[in-house]
Amino acid sequence: MERKTPRKPQVLSLAIVLASAALTLPADARADSFASGDIFISLHTGEVQWRGSDGTLKMVLVGTVPGKAEGMGFDAAGNLYVTHHCADDFCLLGDSVEKWTPNGTSAGQFGSGYDCNPTSIVFDNSAHAFAGQMDCSADTLKFDSTGSMMAAYDPAAEMRGAGWIDLARDTCTMFYTSEGPHVKQFNLCANQQLSDFNAVPFSSGESHGLRVLPDGGVLVAAGSAILRLDASGTLVQSYDVVGEPDTWLAVDLVGDGTFWATNWGSSDVVHFDMASGAVIFSFNANPLPYTVKAVAVKRAPTLVSKGRMTGGGSIFTDSGMRVTHGFELHCDPADNPNNLEVNWGPGDRFHLETLTFAECTDDPTIDPNPPAAPFDTYRGKGTGRYDNKPGATAEWKLTDAGEPGRNDTFSLTVWDANGTVVLTFQDKYLTYGNHQAHK
Repeated sequence: MERKTPRKPQVLSLAIVLASAALTLPADARADSFASGDIFISLHTGEVQWRGSDGTLKMVLVGTVPGKAEGMGFDAAGNLYVTHHCADDFCLLGDSVEKWTPNGTSAGQFGSGYDCNPTSIVFDNSAHAFAGQMDCSADTLKFDSTGSMMAAYDPAAEMRGAGWIDLARDTCTMFYTSEGPHVKQFNLCANQQLSDFNAVPFSSGESHGLRVLPDGGVLVAAGSAILRLDASGTLVQSYDVVGEPDTWLAVDLVGDGTFWATNWGSSDVVHFDMASGAVIFSFNANPLPYTVKAVAVKRAPTLVSKGRMTGGGSIFTDSGMRVTHGFELHCDPADNPNNLEVNWGPGDRFHLETLTFAECTDDPTIDPNPPAAPFDTYRGKGTGRYDNKPGATAEWKLTDAGEPGRNDTFSLTVWDANGTVVLTFQDKYLTYGNHQAHK
């Protein structure tokens, strides 16, 4: 869509930068961490606005990777990834992806080998990232969780490359748009082009940001309107706002039957009810037009009251120390048994005696295939013994990302009876072992 807009004078570009800078919050106003329901708005000037679910600005993320900020995505640990187009005509600057930790701190560039204008990024249930590129080779690139490239795919182009992408629940089928009138499909597992999802081309002649719906349909921004297709690719509903220009660019799902959408021409961000099409709320993210690009929602996990998680294995801390664990834990602390044993170092150990808090949730960014239970994340707190001394406490998070277990994660902090942290690590993938959620 951006290519259809005449080049703006340099004075306007400067004005956009100044307007964005005016929104940047001081360091002491930094929010604690990304919260469920928070929305993130990428800007033509390269920054990302971090806002609450009500649109209130929390802060502006000003990173180290130059270039226009485009599509965004979250990994299972809650890190935000922002794609950036080229920052100059020769694509010497920008043209990469920046990673942000959940407290809004830049972790720098993620991955390498992009050639022209990475536009969107999504994650599968094995913690692999897929980046859609708009130009040059227009390849879709696959990375492991460290940013090492694993594969490049060459889906068919329509007007440009496969810039805007999303994955179906089978994690093999990639839905994408190429700025033409179709939602297209590519099988990543078979490395094979599939037929277009919508047999009838969009009347606007264009398509941009999209999201696969839980029922197998697709929601897509198509310039003049936002369109909802059912699982057969048939158009079943459209969304628009009177007075908005025909420049709807991107969408993201909240997870409660609503979605957010961005309008490139007006710099407006709109919250829609999917069933009725009613506007729930809207705001202008920048006083200048042609500034707002994409929207990403930190989706809330679904709370589950019954079930249990079992398993164990080992992780390695950043210092290289091995930590082993074994457990059986229930979603309801009143259900028994509840056991957690952790061993590390030359002989340190934590033994859980009382489970004081448990929360089982279905994280939408984790997609075990097939799911063995209605949840995949277990958060708990409890008291017990550290090196056989009473009064110790612990907090932990365990995830089940499906078989064979190498993508399961473990987070843990242990305090001794004096409140001193004796062990802590976050979101470490299992080196050996497996976590299993049960109904």
